[in-house]
Amino acid sequence: MIEVRGLSRSFGGKVALAPLTARFGRGRVSVLLGPSGCGKSTLLRLLIGLVEPDAGSVEIDGIPLGPGTVMALRHRTGYVIQDGGLFPHLTARDNITLLARHLRWDELRIRRRLAAVTELARIDPRLLAQYPSTLSGGERQRIGIARALLPDPPLLLCDEPLSALDPITRDDLQRELKDLFGALGKTVLWVTHDLHEAAALGDDILLMRAGELVQRGSLSDLLDRPADPFVTRFVRAQHAVPAERSR
Repeated sequence: MIEVRGLSRSFGGKVALAPLTARFGRGRVSVLLGPSGCGKSTLLRLLIGLVEPDAGSVEIDGIPLGPGTVMALRHRTGYVIQDGGLFPHLTARDNITLLARHLRWDELRIRRRLAAVTELARIDPRLLAQYPSTLSGGERQRIGIARALLPDPPLLLCDEPLSALDPITRDDLQRELKDLFGALGKTVLWVTHDLHEAAALGDDILLMRAGELVQRGSLSDLLDRPADPFVTRFVRAQHAVPAERSR
């Protein structure tokens, strides 16, 4: 689904992402894990064309990402950020349907797809007329997820969307999203600094540090076969072995 070759980016002379070559399989959830500033969010922004690389290339579904293709590829990519990234002056309904209206979908198509994603994201339809400031953090995040799903994109890029939520709401959404991703068969790149979240959601975990990929594999690989002392230190800093290891 995604092929990255020698992709790199620096800001003000500081390396945000060292040259990275990697593939991300179709229909899998790949988790970019690591501490703040390790390059995981920069990689997502490069993949959606929000920043340009210093070097390297990206192909999505065999299509090179570049000035002539970036808008079309964005329309086939759902992007979810912390707290939903909602526009405060728009209702929940208008936030969800923003891209559809930009693409000039007819009203019947919009209504049908809105109903479908509202159900998928488990949103109470009564919330659709409300503005983001009147919604809880979990409700805003569900609206953001529904907005990303509206055009039925094959690819979802999720940049720490649950990090600001309380533990119970976060756990509930993790479980729901795990089921949702499996049912829809989407290709997902999920950014987090939380090992437990990575274990709960990921088919594949990529642990990063200072712009570099340190280790890629399963949770068991990180726990039992660390590639670097940093891997062991990062795991121990999470205080407890994720329960998913025993499943």
